[in-house]
Amino acid sequence: MFRPSWILLLALTPAPLAAAAIARPEPLLLINTSPSEPVGLYVATGQPARTGTRIAFRVPAPGRAYAARVLPERLRTSVLKTIAAGEGDHVCAGGAHLVINGRDVAPIAERDRRGQALPRWRQCRRLVRGEYFVFSARIPNSFDSRYYGPVQAGDVIGVYRPLKASGAAPDHPGGA
Repeated sequence: MFRPSWILLLALTPAPLAAAAIARPEPLLLINTSPSEPVGLYVATGQPARTGTRIAFRVPAPGRAYAARVLPERLRTSVLKTIAAGEGDHVCAGGAHLVINGRDVAPIAERDRRGQALPRWRQCRRLVRGEYFVFSARIPNSFDSRYYGPVQAGDVIGVYRPLKASGAAPDHPGGA
């Protein structure tokens, strides 16, 4: 027969584990299935978001209607992308090409590969604190900040690095 102190100990043992899981602001592990970043398993770093790091985030409001039609799974899960520009960087997506700090980075499509119209962020401006412009050069049809604008800090779930991912290079601050 159990003594009351053992029952109390057994009842309280899972509490610290549950508290640690609840206190963690981001999931420890993330599985990326999108080819816009290397497919595989990622681990949270606990580091701050900055240019060159990969972040998991919720699709920003300007991209949600398109995502609901074409990429509904992205509204149920997070998106993983590399930060191409942050606070103080000048980003221009007003024309046919994305330009970051005066450098032509990539074309901006009007339609996706299915022929559906893409949303479009048409601004040229310097990013402020708490804004991250995400971009992927891995595939030409990446659904990134060219189409929904900067990701706000409040939508960032966490910073991640590859644990086991196909063709993944380590994060590299200062580049994307």
